[in-house]
Amino acid sequence: MLRQADDILERSQKPLSLANKYVKFHSWILLGYALAGRGFAYLGLPPLYIGEISVFLGLLTFSVNKSFPKVLKLPQIWLLILFMSWCCINTVPYFSLYGIDCIRDAALWYYCFYAFIFSTLLIGNPERFLFMVTQYRRFSKIFLTVIPIVWTLSSHVSLPYVPGTDVTIIFLKPADTMAHFAGISAFFYGSSLLAINDLTFSFLYLVNLIAVGVNSNRSGTLGFLNAFLVITIAKFNSSKLWKMLFFLISIIIAVLIICPQIYEPVAGKVVSIFTDNGVREGSKEFRLDWWNYIINYTIYGEYFWTGKGFGINLSLADHHDPTGDGKVRSPHNGHLTVLARSGVPGLVLWILVQLSWAIAILFKYFQCRARGQTRWSGIFLTLFVYWVASMTVTAFEVVIEGPTGGIWLWTMYGVGLAAMKLHKHFPQLLDQDPVTTTIIKKGWWRKWWQWVVS
Repeated sequence: MLRQADDILERSQKPLSLANKYVKFHSWILLGYALAGRGFAYLGLPPLYIGEISVFLGLLTFSVNKSFPKVLKLPQIWLLILFMSWCCINTVPYFSLYGIDCIRDAALWYYCFYAFIFSTLLIGNPERFLFMVTQYRRFSKIFLTVIPIVWTLSSHVSLPYVPGTDVTIIFLKPADTMAHFAGISAFFYGSSLLAINDLTFSFLYLVNLIAVGVNSNRSGTLGFLNAFLVITIAKFNSSKLWKMLFFLISIIIAVLIICPQIYEPVAGKVVSIFTDNGVREGSKEFRLDWWNYIINYTIYGEYFWTGKGFGINLSLADHHDPTGDGKVRSPHNGHLTVLARSGVPGLVLWILVQLSWAIAILFKYFQCRARGQTRWSGIFLTLFVYWVASMTVTAFEVVIEGPTGGIWLWTMYGVGLAAMKLHKHFPQLLDQDPVTTTIIKKGWWRKWWQWVVS
């Protein structure tokens, strides 16, 4: 087994195959979504945006890969096939009625192809899994250092719009950003793979909380808090975690004494999650009313089996159009969007798809922790924490229906399936540090890049 793992690592010197090129290409796509949000999502020619182009190229790569039979041994894949098939049944008949809107709404389920693509490609060559781990480490460092600048820039500077749209070239959603922040936190505290010392990470953490956390919305704040609660429970005995918390709490108390009003926006958002809060209460009541309406016509009504299908504008069909122009197509709850468009069977399959994956990932985390496999346990904790944050914000926003959240979620899902399979057959895969260093000289930005790739 050890010789097999060594052979896998030695293949890194071979020329890039189509699959390797696609994995590298898609890692840059993920970075673009994380740093520019919806602005990046509009790259391309309608209706073929960058996300759809990546799906097409991924399926093309997937079609010539011979590793899919290995993936079919995973029960989660069969549940995913059933879910996508059921959604497809509730999409195809409506295409003649709604045209491109049908395809637009179907992104909720066809982004699931990324789970097939990445589980297959990574299992087919475990070195690609090492590459994805390396890329996520680089992504974490880039994200922590760049996001405060990008966020501040997009919030205070009038940026140009993407041609033909009303979206600026950088359009970040707090929910997506906070979910990434949560995942990186788990990656740092759960493993030794993120090569940042405690003080540097604590400083970057504080800067991001000031730049992004203070300005986040309710769903982003709740998603991050839920995810960080998971990290705290999982790493309760970690001195590294408690040192950082002590540092942050000390700074927060000091700022609270000097300038208490700075915390009013955050406190208002957190309190509004659980209690009435004048300004935000109207939005909450409107959503609850719409959600109850959906439950009544599906679980207790005539749309029990199939929902209203993909393509129809739910806000107009349900008589809950907050803007009056039909721009809000979904009820700002991805789970209930699944229910409204695919009925109770679709929702049941959705729950099974998500819980089967999350429970398996959590089991692997505890298994690796019991065996002292710190790097593997860190990978599984990161995947689980990102899932917790993503599922939380999905309950309050349009996340999985769009590329910035949906493509990240299903890519992580595929990486998680591959991780479970590879850990079983190649447990020593992460024994060697999966990082390729690059020697770069001169210039502060070159030093920064050296730090990123180290």
